[in-house]
Amino acid sequence: MNKQELIRAGLKAIFPLCVGAFPFSFIVGAISINAGMSVLESTLWSFFVFAGSSQMVALGLIQTSASILVIMLTTFVINLRHLLYSASMSEYMKDYPLPMRALMSYGLTDEVYASTISEMKEEKKGRHWFYLAAMGGFWFNWVFSNFLGAVIGSSFPEISQYGLDFAMVAAFIAIVIPQVKSHECIVAAVVATATGLLLSDMPYSLGLVVAAIVGVFAGYRMDIAKEKRELEEQEEKQQQQNVASEQALPQIQEQGAV
Repeated sequence: MNKQELIRAGLKAIFPLCVGAFPFSFIVGAISINAGMSVLESTLWSFFVFAGSSQMVALGLIQTSASILVIMLTTFVINLRHLLYSASMSEYMKDYPLPMRALMSYGLTDEVYASTISEMKEEKKGRHWFYLAAMGGFWFNWVFSNFLGAVIGSSFPEISQYGLDFAMVAAFIAIVIPQVKSHECIVAAVVATATGLLLSDMPYSLGLVVAAIVGVFAGYRMDIAKEKRELEEQEEKQQQQNVASEQALPQIQEQGAV
């Protein structure tokens, strides 16, 4: 695909998640006004921070007059899962110059990762255009819907109780589930889900971080076991071929002597 086709494909891939994220960012914008921000402050906040769950938690802390240090530490912990995304993406970004990698890492959200990782793994020429289009489309949607929420949504003080943010969760599930195909991915998903449920009471959403790490480790061990089993099967097959060759050698030599 050429550059234009990659950009269109990236925008098409991220579109369902933009639809799901719109009400969530709208709510963040509305709540930020209720928390004392101006429309400009709220919009610039989404412009630079670009992290829904962290923004939502930070708003709650701001409303309780928490210190800036507590807010920073809390949002840092919530975003620890992005270490896993970065580690997964680094293999496919390492050849790009530092400014490009910095830009790509700035927009590496849950949604962007889910919609671009398959394309990045294929390592096609110019694949960064696919990534940048998906990232840029989602970023613009996030900032714009936050702006609308700050302007319009602030008229509804209880908007966070409407459950509109579930649209993003539903869209995210619809994107991720079709990618869970191999046994390793299935095991990782099941282990992470079970761990997340068991640790759901941990503070600061740490249960989510632990569940992600445990799920990745389970999938990694499955992958290692599979590679080891395939290697053993290849060695056994090679040994059988060597034995067959050794057994056939005397007969060949005998026929040559005759």
